[in-house]
Amino acid sequence: MSQAVVTTSNMELTPMRVTFDGVDLGGTLGNISFTAKYMKANIMADQSGQTVRDRRVSGIEVTLTTELTEIQNKDIWKVVFPHATKIGTGTGSLAAIKFDQNVGDGDLANAKQLVLHPLSKPDADLSTDYTFFKAVASAESSITFGPTEQARLKIVWNILPDESQVPNKFFRYGSPAIVQTPAAAAAAVPGGSNVGNGTIGSVSVSNTYTKTETITLSCVTAIANGGVFFVEGSVSGPLGLATVGTPFVSNEIVLTISDGATDFAAGDSFTIATTAAV
Repeated sequence: MSQAVVTTSNMELTPMRVTFDGVDLGGTLGNISFTAKYMKANIMADQSGQTVRDRRVSGIEVTLTTELTEIQNKDIWKVVFPHATKIGTGTGSLAAIKFDQNVGDGDLANAKQLVLHPLSKPDADLSTDYTFFKAVASAESSITFGPTEQARLKIVWNILPDESQVPNKFFRYGSPAIVQTPAAAAAAVPGGSNVGNGTIGSVSVSNTYTKTETITLSCVTAIANGGVFFVEGSVSGPLGLATVGTPFVSNEIVLTISDGATDFAAGDSFTIATTAAV
């Protein structure tokens, strides 16, 4: 009698930490349900009647369902209902959620990265993480209040395509450090009408966050032997302010602008083409 080789360390029994746009969403209840499928179309020919000769991928559909327990946290409500408006400050009694009609508000504009991390693994072990690049809540939920049942917000996540690279990506299972082709950045190109002759040296990018886009740095404050540049990605949007001589650090890119013999002037610029990891 033969026996299968069973490795129990490959089995999983664990709750998950749910992180949306870098923020831990706290307690969950009722487990997390995850479904993914490649949709397929039948390939047929009259010569074979109704026989299916092949099936080819026609799309992909990914959804997640869970229930969030910290329902008094107004930031949680904003995640569950992305089209609503949070007003006030903080997450408790000084904040509120206002539901307006908001006709025309799109899902993609509200989609952010969602990560599921098994609590059976240390924080540094990302080998069994689920990373969804563009997740957005379906904006519908229900709450039951009573003396015997804990209130919670049900949330159904829809996973949209991340169009920052071709082919579009949806999610990955496993460490984000494992890639076919690492993220990359081309050399910084100074604007053709720059007054200052400072430079940008080495640039660092992230296999997890860097997108395929053009990052533009524009001098907004001219300072002797220095300056301040506004940094913006064509896909990522505003990334912050970079001070000459000080490392600029964001999820998408890390760089340092160096002063030259001739000071920068307002309007001087650099562009950097970045490519997402595949």
